[in-house]
Amino acid sequence: MQFLDYVDLSDWSPSPADVKKMEVQFITFRDYAQLRVMMLTTLVSTYIDKSDEYSRKQTQRFLEVLQEETERYIKYATFCYDSIIEMHDPPKSYPSDSQRCDDMYEQWEGGSHTRNWRQCYHKMSPMLLDSETCDMEAGVRMDGKHPSGCKEWGDDNDHSFVVTAKYAAYKMGPNFNNYTRYMGWTVKNFWEPNIKDRLKTWNEVNIGAKKLLSNLQIESIPQEYLTEKQKFNIRNELERIESLRQDHRSRIKAEL
Repeated sequence: MQFLDYVDLSDWSPSPADVKKMEVQFITFRDYAQLRVMMLTTLVSTYIDKSDEYSRKQTQRFLEVLQEETERYIKYATFCYDSIIEMHDPPKSYPSDSQRCDDMYEQWEGGSHTRNWRQCYHKMSPMLLDSETCDMEAGVRMDGKHPSGCKEWGDDNDHSFVVTAKYAAYKMGPNFNNYTRYMGWTVKNFWEPNIKDRLKTWNEVNIGAKKLLSNLQIESIPQEYLTEKQKFNIRNELERIESLRQDHRSRIKAEL
């Protein structure tokens, strides 16, 4: 869990390089966390049905560790998942923000300067390499035959340097929208079954651990101080917790 220390830092945001590391390590982290949860639930099961004092202390010890670790896994996995999804969904201004253009070329026809043009390059995502760009040629007439006539690009042909950059970024808009929509779907489609489903299991185990710990505290109260209703509620809760524990064991074994 390389980025665990950064989870609670409100003034820190992962860079694209950080998010790439999260993606590379995520499956390994998931498998490690899953094995830890299975190991701890097995240790709890070993002692929970025994009534001697040593077993009760061991049960409490492993339940506390299970609760603490599942909370940490849930928190870290949620942070990494959200960081990955967010990095693959850059703002609509990203093509313009990441734009780089070659020098302007002058086009001459019949001795007249008729057109300025240059090649512009745009990244569709911060997760791509600088060489992975979507390119287009943008030009503007300089001879008055086809003035821009568009306020958002520039008022006249003297602004060809500005016009070409803005026009190229504008033309990249549909490509950027298609790319981010498809990439966002692909990323979510991969990580939801591989991580989000595990989060649900860990959350259920965490809830079960808390209830079992609460049950251990209830059992320490002498029975003569409990009302019949309290005894009835305790029995029902014990049966429910036991059913939940068995279900957790079955699910974890099935996932392995």
